Amino acid sequence: MPAPRLIIPKEILQDLIDKRYNQREMSKELKISKETLSKLLRENNLKIKPKIDNNIGKRFGKLVVLERVDNSKDSRKVYRCQCDCGNITDIKGKYLYNGDTRSCVCHKKDFKEYKEKNYKEALKKIGEKHGMLTIIDVNMNNKRRAYDMVCKCECGTISRKTYSQIIKGEIVSCGCYAREMSSKRLSESILSIIKNNHNKNWYFKKHENIVFCRSGYEVIYANYLIANNIEFEYEPEHFKLENGRRYTPDFYLLKEDRYIEIKGVPYEVLDRGNQKYRVELFRKNHKLQLLYWDDIYEICHLPYKSYGTYAYKAKSMSISVEDYLGKFLYLVY
Repeated sequence: MPAPRLIIPKEILQDLIDKRYNQREMSKELKISKETLSKLLRENNLKIKPKIDNNIGKRFGKLVVLERVDNSKDSRKVYRCQCDCGNITDIKGKYLYNGDTRSCVCHKKDFKEYKEKNYKEALKKIGEKHGMLTIIDVNMNNKRRAYDMVCKCECGTISRKTYSQIIKGEIVSCGCYAREMSSKRLSESILSIIKNNHNKNWYFKKHENIVFCRSGYEVIYANYLIANNIEFEYEPEHFKLENGRRYTPDFYLLKEDRYIEIKGVPYEVLDRGNQKYRVELFRKNHKLQLLYWDDIYEICHLPYKSYGTYAYKAKSMSISVEDYLGKFLYLVY
C-alpha cells in the first residue's frame, strides 16, 4: 500500500514565500525534504522569491543599483545600475564592493575631467598616517588610470601604495615591518633552540650552568674569558637595526662595554644571511670587534694553531671534541 500523499495548503506555501523564506528555511519550517518542497511548489505553480537585497538603491561612485539580475556564468551576483550620465549597465557585485567599478565607461570619454576631479580628492589624503606610513604626495598610475599614494615610512623609505590597500590595513609599512617581524621570529627561534635544546653539541660551563652555543670557536673564547675572570654575557640581546633587520652579537664584555663577534672564516668567503651588512649597521652605534681563528689563537694563548689538533687530543682522551673544548681545554696545559 503506497504511503499517503502529503498535502500542504497553497495558502501556507504562499505565506512563507511572501515572508521571503528560501528553500532551506521553508523545508525546515514545514519539516519536509527539499525534493518534496520542490514538487509541491511545481504542483501549485509557485516560485520562491529572492531575499531582499540591501544593495538595491545603494550608490557606488557614479552608479546607483536599480535591481538584481541573473548571476554571471561564474555564479557571481550581477546588478543593473544607472550611471549619473544616464547609461544603464550590468556590473558584477564584487566590482562594486571593491571599488574597481565606479561608473559606466563615460568617464573614459572625458578622462581629463575625471583625472582632475580625482586628483583633488587624492590631494585631501596628504598628511594622513596609517600604520607606519604617512601620505606625502600623489602620483598618477597610468596602468591603473588612477592615483597612487606616495608614502614615507617611519624607516625613511619612500614608496607608492594604493589608497584602498592602506585604508583597509592590508599594508602598514614599506615592507620593513614584515622583514622586521620575520627577522625577529627567526632570531628568537634560533636563540631559543640553541639555549634550550640540550641535544646541541657545543657548550661551555659558566657558574656551574651549561650554556649551549653555535660553534667550537665560541666555546674556546668563552672558556678563555672564564679562565681569566673577564665578566661577559653570551648573546646578550637582539638589536633592531635599519629596515627592520635584527642582529645578535656573540659576546658582550661588561667592563669594556664592547661586543665581540666570533667568525671562523671571513665574510668574503662565507656570509650566511648577509651577516656582514648587519655587522656594519651595528657598528655605526656600538663598539664591536670581529675575531677570526687567528685572532682567537693569539688572544686565548692556545697551545695548538691547527683547530684539528684539538679533535686529535679529544680522540686520545676517548671523548668528543665538544667535551674536550667544553671541559678540559684550560685544564690540560
